Amino acid sequence: MIRAEIPFKAEIVFNENRLFFSGPEALEKKINNQRQKNGDNPIFWKVISVLDGYDVLLNEFILRCQNNYKITYLHEEICHCRMISTEKILNTIKQGVFSTSEISRLTMAGTGCGSCKKDIDELLNYLVK
Repeated sequence: MIRAEIPFKAEIVFNENRLFFSGPEALEKKINNQRQKNGDNPIFWKVISVLDGYDVLLNEFILRCQNNYKITYLHEEICHCRMISTEKILNTIKQGVFSTSEISRLTMAGTGCGSCKKDIDELLNYLVK
């Protein structure tokens, strides 16, 4: 089973060659567009330009299906001063927040010593190309 989600907002699952998803109509349109252009199997879908959090979610899902999802920061906690998890930062990006300063404002990550800001920047550069 391959899964990508924005907690409490959207989810895409590929299990036993069947695709399941839940979320807003905007996500459904993006998924249907991929199906029309590249077929029903997400292994053959193409990563898209990022305009919103649903694009980040869809790209994560596609890369996971292709076994090519490799975030740049592998530790569980990205901000040690404020004890902010990497997962919280990833979910904030998938909510459509694409600047380090706004991520810091919303999560408090990077507001202590600031050394994690470069790691947040690297995550943004990977996910929001």
